[in-house]
Amino acid sequence: MRPYLQKAGPAGLCLLLLVLATSGAAQAAVQSLEPRLLSPAPVGLNSLIFTYVYSSGDVILGNSIPLEGTKARLNSVAAIYIRSIGILGKAGRLTVVVPLANGKWSGEFSGVDTSTTRTGFGDPVVGIGMGFVGTPALRARNMATFRPGTMLGGGLRVSIPIGQYDSSKFFNLGTNRWLFTPGIAAMRYVGRWGFEAQLRATFSTTNSEFYGNTEVGQEPLVGFQFHVEYTFKRGLWAAASFGQSFGGATVVDGESQGNDQTNNRFALTLDYPLGKAWSVKGAYTGGISTRYGGDFNTYALGFQHHWGGM
Repeated sequence: MRPYLQKAGPAGLCLLLLVLATSGAAQAAVQSLEPRLLSPAPVGLNSLIFTYVYSSGDVILGNSIPLEGTKARLNSVAAIYIRSIGILGKAGRLTVVVPLANGKWSGEFSGVDTSTTRTGFGDPVVGIGMGFVGTPALRARNMATFRPGTMLGGGLRVSIPIGQYDSSKFFNLGTNRWLFTPGIAAMRYVGRWGFEAQLRATFSTTNSEFYGNTEVGQEPLVGFQFHVEYTFKRGLWAAASFGQSFGGATVVDGESQGNDQTNNRFALTLDYPLGKAWSVKGAYTGGISTRYGGDFNTYALGFQHHWGGM
């Protein structure tokens, strides 16, 4: 057992559970398994997306922690705004995500139920991305003749710590720390098929106001993912995805806990057009193996409205 847990007793044991449960924010940033990050879109196109997400599963703690039945369930809705832009003649994208969630965490310590529920806003996320190779900034009138080949691009997402957070509570929807996730992606279209690879890393600041006057941080979490996509017709496509993460060990009061999140996940996505201006997207994400952290099944359903880009 870790030294800080020996000192803290039951509170320290619960602390490790909480750190692992809330570190899912960094894992989600790295392994959100989003295909088509480099999909061509005309400059000036706006997308407003309303998404419902349901996640449930276990929090993996390790055999040395005498906590049983550690589970989490999260219902969330998010408003997402995306605008396609041009940057130095290359296609770019601005993204803003505002989540509202209801979360329930449960677990038993020495036969005592530690269940709790939180409802409120999570940490919003802002992002910017741009293409480097094979991604010219085009207007809608030029998109019909554009034939994408090999594309390379990158971007940065920032999670802003203004979500619901109370240092007197064990569980929170906000993380009370900044998360920075840079990434690069490469994509190749071959006929109706698309093959995409992404590499991301999440770096975080330290939460100096964690429960029990404790300072909590996280080592860098690195993840790569692969996507295979097929386009049936304009606007109708499906994708199968795989992601693997490394690192992300919890740091408590300056001491690494050695609980690297060497986890892998898979996802299935389907996007279906509803006329010219609307579409619906469904996705499922599940775990293949989880060493530490959240082992969740996630279902997402989003309605997207598009305008502009003429």
